[in-house]
Amino acid sequence: MSKMREYFAQILIDEIEEFMPLDGKTMLDVGGAYGEFCSMMHKVRNVSAINLDPVRADANQWQYCTMAYADHIPFPDNTFDLSISRGVFEHIPSDIRQESLNEVARVTKPDGLIYILIPPWLNPHAGHSFKPFHYLPFPVAKYLRRVLKGRETPPNVKSYQDASLYPLTYHGMMKLIHNANCEVVGTKDTHFRLHFMTQIPVLNELLVPAVAFILKKTS
Repeated sequence: MSKMREYFAQILIDEIEEFMPLDGKTMLDVGGAYGEFCSMMHKVRNVSAINLDPVRADANQWQYCTMAYADHIPFPDNTFDLSISRGVFEHIPSDIRQESLNEVARVTKPDGLIYILIPPWLNPHAGHSFKPFHYLPFPVAKYLRRVLKGRETPPNVKSYQDASLYPLTYHGMMKLIHNANCEVVGTKDTHFRLHFMTQIPVLNELLVPAVAFILKKTS
């Protein structure tokens, strides 16, 4: 695991343990790719972790990996003490986002926690390989990416959707959370650690590169 991922894994641990001790708990990482966070959580807190991702990246990733999508999670209700999804929901098509969050909530225990991290779309950081041009129509962003950053866009990528980017704002995430019958018990600024900024309207859309929503089920 890279030093940066280790750093963010420790941030995750610290933030969750403000609300729930992690030692010996069960966890599902939705869209965890290679499973580095599963590995770190197991190593540091003896968490029994499962990585859920549609693609098994390679044989060297975290050993407990289930191949599935977020909108169809193949586990029973109330299975995990903690469900996390870091930087995934902005890549989920808008028409299945609500179902995906509903599924994450379904497999989380009533006394457990859900941790969702997103880069609000109106923040300059949110456009991934197209940042900070993602506010603009795709052809303009593609042109500026090539001219100013020297990076060609693959020929099969003709829209943000082709690049698996679907705008998701702070306000939009809050609507998903409400509709999933969850409540927000904490919000965190995972980059600059200016947590109060996550509670200020407009600024939480524009100035926080990545917002973590810590949730509990209400029903």
